Amino acid sequence: MKNTLTIFLMLFFLQKAQAQMTSMEAMEKLSFLVGEWEGNAKAMTGPGKVQMIDQHESVQLRLGGQILVIEGMGYQQGELVFNAMALVTFDTETQQYEMQSWLASGERTNAYFKELSPEIFEWGFPLPNGKIRYFISLDEEGRWKENGEFSPDGKNWYPSFEMLLTKKQE
Repeated sequence: MKNTLTIFLMLFFLQKAQAQMTSMEAMEKLSFLVGEWEGNAKAMTGPGKVQMIDQHESVQLRLGGQILVIEGMGYQQGELVFNAMALVTFDTETQQYEMQSWLASGERTNAYFKELSPEIFEWGFPLPNGKIRYFISLDEEGRWKENGEFSPDGKNWYPSFEMLLTKKQE
């Protein structure tokens, strides 16, 4: 009886270990973002207010592929108006991605980051007056498409950001 229980427990934990994704496997799913990207972004800053930005994103897998590093820089008329950095990792215990981001102004955010389907990801975070979420994917031409939405109540969502970038270098 004791041997049967031991074998059962070994099989149970072996199956559980095999079902879990490794950090490398999870981060490989984000490798399509690696490279130097350029294009346009549009931020909706209020009712009827739109800010157009020349956006540049530099994305690298670091620490042997364990961390995705994203740096975004936005320019208007050649002047830097937006600068952010984000780190995306995968927690093998929770089987979830984690994201931390920083703005050049010193603001910091802990965000959720999740895979919706292959090469489609969502990330977001709460705000004092609502929630914000972004959807990342590649369009039919292989361009990085990212759309952001704001919700004051978690039910009604309003467009807040659009970005379309072309990969310039791997």
